[in-house]
Amino acid sequence: MPQGYYSIEQWARATEDAPAAWIVVLHLPFGATLTAAEEALEKLGKPGFYRIVQMQRVIWAEEEDGALKLRKSHASSPGGLEKMREMFERCGGPYPHEEVRAVRRLAKIKRAR
Repeated sequence: MPQGYYSIEQWARATEDAPAAWIVVLHLPFGATLTAAEEALEKLGKPGFYRIVQMQRVIWAEEEDGALKLRKSHASSPGGLEKMREMFERCGGPYPHEEVRAVRRLAKIKRAR
């Protein structure tokens, strides 16, 4: 089963002040099911046109030795996705191997405690 989190978005028609767009109305935590997302939408109780988007796969693509290298991971939350985006922007494209290894080591130590 794919892992990630769900976002429920509602379609908003264009107005004089804003263009038509998908508006996020709810995020479900990492590991939620599609059934849970549908149930959450029912609980909202608001008529409208919605989409349920599973956010999961993140691919950092960089050129390495003349070829495209794909580094794949999962986004576990909107905040996690944002942190990955910020890291990409900060690094200017090259994948920060040492930084990622250090974070993984710390997480492993914390889990062991």
